[in-house]
Amino acid sequence: MRLLLMSLFAALSLAPAAQAADDAPPAQVEAWPLTQTGAVGSSIFLQDRAAARATDALLARFSGKPPEGLIGWIVVPNGEDQLVRFLLGDPAAPRPGYDILVDKNGRAGAVTEAAGAALPDDHLVRYLARNTAASGIGALRCAARYNAVVLDDPDSDGWLVWLLASTTDANKVPMGGHYRFHVSADGRTLEKREQLSGGCLDLDRRQAQQGGQTVGLMTNVIVAPQPLEVHVFLSLLNRLPIYVMAGDKLWGVQGALIREVDTSKKR
Repeated sequence: MRLLLMSLFAALSLAPAAQAADDAPPAQVEAWPLTQTGAVGSSIFLQDRAAARATDALLARFSGKPPEGLIGWIVVPNGEDQLVRFLLGDPAAPRPGYDILVDKNGRAGAVTEAAGAALPDDHLVRYLARNTAASGIGALRCAARYNAVVLDDPDSDGWLVWLLASTTDANKVPMGGHYRFHVSADGRTLEKREQLSGGCLDLDRRQAQQGGQTVGLMTNVIVAPQPLEVHVFLSLLNRLPIYVMAGDKLWGVQGALIREVDTSKKR
């Protein structure tokens, strides 16, 4: 196992850097304590999974086509579950359309027509925060489609929004192109945008298998001194270890667990 890991480490060290959007070095981003990084990455995964499972359930209800007037969705924590609320009408005045509760294991419940003609204020600001982030995306575009996740900012009364480069290719893992945004409490003002990679990098998840063993995928990060929440998210999403080179340190990400790998031991 260590031989396989070290061969991957050597390959990463020799590989050219991913292509950046321009020649300017990307700005450093905020890095949280490892336990917080793991927790945030897990929350991103749960919300993203809930949105995907609920979308499948909604399309199944409507014979594979989105319902007329659909303009988007929000995900609202509901205890250990996630309420996915699909919205209808005018983007300037969205109204609740359909609700699907996704449990902690990712199982989507029944599609129900949402009660009420107007969104509660706390639901509306989530939708606004998502749209504010989407309108502020940077020049680096690594995917045709981005998925959005909105969470409470633990350090302010505002919101954290992620735009996550996505793919429909089951063997592709988009390591680059993800963004983190800080949005005001009312959802209308973009306070900060953080580009979470130096460029675009798509990995083949089949490369995680070496000699009949699951070794993991290798990547690097130049915008932070450690793995970020997107590496936790991608590890959970793909059910694979991800090894991240940051500076002169190698880190292992296994779901929400992040640890420094000792590369000095003899093979």
